[in-house]
Amino acid sequence: KCWGAGGHGRLGYGDTNHRGDSANEMGDNLPAIDLGTGRTATQIVAGAYHTCAILDDATTKCWGYNGSGQLGQGDWEYRGDGPNEMGDNLAAIDLGTGRTATQIVASTNHTCALLDDATTKCWGSGGYGQLGQGNANNRGDGANEMGDNLPAIDLGTGRTATQIAVDTYHTCALLDNATTKCWGDSSDGQLGQGDTIRRGDGANEMGDNLPAIDLGTGRTATQITVGTYHTCAILDNATTKCWGAGFYGQLGQGDTNKRGDGANEMGDNLPAIDLGTGRTATQITAGAYHTCAILDDATTKCWGRNYHGQLGYGGVMFDSLADTVDLL
Repeated sequence: KCWGAGGHGRLGYGDTNHRGDSANEMGDNLPAIDLGTGRTATQIVAGAYHTCAILDDATTKCWGYNGSGQLGQGDWEYRGDGPNEMGDNLAAIDLGTGRTATQIVASTNHTCALLDDATTKCWGSGGYGQLGQGNANNRGDGANEMGDNLPAIDLGTGRTATQIAVDTYHTCALLDNATTKCWGDSSDGQLGQGDTIRRGDGANEMGDNLPAIDLGTGRTATQITVGTYHTCAILDNATTKCWGAGFYGQLGQGDTNKRGDGANEMGDNLPAIDLGTGRTATQITAGAYHTCAILDDATTKCWGRNYHGQLGYGGVMFDSLADTVDLL
């Protein structure tokens, strides 16, 4: 079931109506999404304007906005906003001969999947190199661009991804050798390379030519998350680091500075976030301009932009790092 803004059909109910904003729209009055005869979802992800699910038969379906081909159907047609577009009428995405997805992630305009052979494919908007194909082309919005015609991303010789994360303009992956790589826009240093150079939109920028991010001496990431202009990771020593845009305090450093866009800002020079005395994060997620973490004592903390109360502290001020969120 999905609820909220229904524009472009992202809720998958064959219309563009909002749900959950009026009385008697939730509970038994909220229909389950028709994913096809006998089909159920095992994983679901929501981008800004589209939604995707991995189904119980290991196929993948997406619906909603498709202006950049992020639905992976070889066209720009929205799906889920009109009758007879869901269920058996919604085609599974062609990921390649015999290929299925084990993880799917969605941003505003692109979608990525980690496949069962440990390769990674992305489709949709490629204007900043976020698809990792060495150009700025979209994929999935034209015929013969998906399936076997969609190349897996080159992550380096012998390298595969174990986790992927996306937002509007960049993509990151944890690799099988415990390194981390990011590509796409770096205007705020969100790629963590000490500059503002895009990567993935030109030749010879991916694969072995794409450096792993320096997270500190001997440090590797165990989890990664991506916001619109920043990136965060939980490291193998249970510390948390964020880099990129900090203009709303989303990096958790008590200032609004960028990090990762200049020399000597990453690695051992990038401080871990202070989550509280003795506290570490067990899970982290980044919104567009804010970040939240579940801590090892099962509390939750959020920091960054708070214009809409997304930090959960009962106000709309910025908080570099406030008290634990009251979830009761």
